[in-house]
Amino acid sequence: MKKQKLMAVVLFAALTGVFVSCNDDDNQCIPDYTGALSADETAFAGEWHLTAIESSEEIDLTDDDEDNPSTDIFAQQSDCQNDLQYDFGTDRIYKYSARTNVEDCEDSPAAIEGTWKFGGSTLGLITACTESVVELDVNDQRTTFSYTISTFFTKESGERIEIDVTHTFTKGPIVPTPPVEEAE
Repeated sequence: MKKQKLMAVVLFAALTGVFVSCNDDDNQCIPDYTGALSADETAFAGEWHLTAIESSEEIDLTDDDEDNPSTDIFAQQSDCQNDLQYDFGTDRIYKYSARTNVEDCEDSPAAIEGTWKFGGSTLGLITACTESVVELDVNDQRTTFSYTISTFFTKESGERIEIDVTHTFTKGPIVPTPPVEEAE
């Protein structure tokens, strides 16, 4: 149960970004990003797949009746939970999708779309009249980016702690490793 709650919070934060602003004063939508992509945006465009999730504190998300906390959240999750992807198009449209590359997931695939812009290390996303602005840590080769969000986690003892969770995405199609068949 705690695993589902944490991942729901982490997924929501990942979908909506770190900072959200919306003009509710007169019920007008924030306009979509438009215009030609800059050279940095053109280089940034493409598929980005989730490849790591790290926590600032060791937590145990596995339901294996064993106390085995780790900071590696990605390793504690199923392939379906880790199947998250951003597609940043050269038409300034982005799509964030979940559970679209792994078969036999319990939950149906999900996706949201909007417009995007990127400058320096700041990624802006507009979805459903809401603007999210996220500060990214992009590696020098521009092949990975990560962002950190703060969330709350309840330990088995009932203690509620605040943790920082860092999501890392890698550019390019990620081909799932086929299962290894045992020799007969």
